[in-house]
Amino acid sequence: MNKYKIYNKVKQDFMLKRVRAQEECENFIENLRQNPQFNKIYTEYTKKELEYLKTKYEDENIALKYEAEDLKNQIEKYLSTINVDKSRLYPHYECPICNDTGVVGGKICKCFLKELNTALTKDYNNSATFNSFSNCNPKIMNENDKKTLDLLKTWCEKYPNTTKININIIGGSGSGKTFLLECVANEMINRNFSVCYKTAFELNELARQYHFGKSYDFADCLDADILLIDDLGTEPVLKNITKEYLYNLINTRQVNFRPTFISTNLSLENILSRYDERIFSRLGNKNLSINIKLDSKDKRLL
Repeated sequence: MNKYKIYNKVKQDFMLKRVRAQEECENFIENLRQNPQFNKIYTEYTKKELEYLKTKYEDENIALKYEAEDLKNQIEKYLSTINVDKSRLYPHYECPICNDTGVVGGKICKCFLKELNTALTKDYNNSATFNSFSNCNPKIMNENDKKTLDLLKTWCEKYPNTTKININIIGGSGSGKTFLLECVANEMINRNFSVCYKTAFELNELARQYHFGKSYDFADCLDADILLIDDLGTEPVLKNITKEYLYNLINTRQVNFRPTFISTNLSLENILSRYDERIFSRLGNKNLSINIKLDSKDKRLL
């Protein structure tokens, strides 16, 4: 789905949440007003409250404020006699900070940002579920694994205040590359960043489809805050497709300072020989890249 369509959908969802909360509150009050005693007090209260709000900055009408407060106290006292919480007189919004508007102080509220990034990530990854750092088993980790884990955790905590935007995790089968990528994906989703996770084979197939006129536009890969490409080097190298699209993707994200994580069983030298110098120079740039080497021990057998 188009990113702007997802944004508008989340915005609409927030409007509906707010309306539902208000309607629920209004219906509750209407039911209470079936009681003549409550209805009399509540009608007088809303009248006084409205009069006060119209003249709240006029000192001579300050008496209206106290009259409204007295009626409000009477309402709350009545509710306590029927064991109803006074908070029921007000809409119960999911977010008490923005009252489900998605905006607070002229800025996007954290709750809206979280919903938006969840929707974007779900769209990017077809509702994928990822491993997390808390799933790590220290019993099968050596010192290098622990250092790698700390490095990735620290990077995630510091982002977006990071200088390294290409992170290459290099290791043999079963060394934990995919697991670590998923941990990063999960952590960044929890931090409300949008994440796009693709295998190299999947990415290559999407490039092939696009090359031959299919509708895929790579917006998810290009626009996501974090892109993760798993198992680079396992995909077939297609003429005029694999190298070209991979370079354009990595280069565009680098120009826009959007991080790309890659797992591969290829050394940097092998990346140079399999792809080309342009891709190698982007991934191997020491000023922008972190190269993590895992041992080749297959942890899946432990």
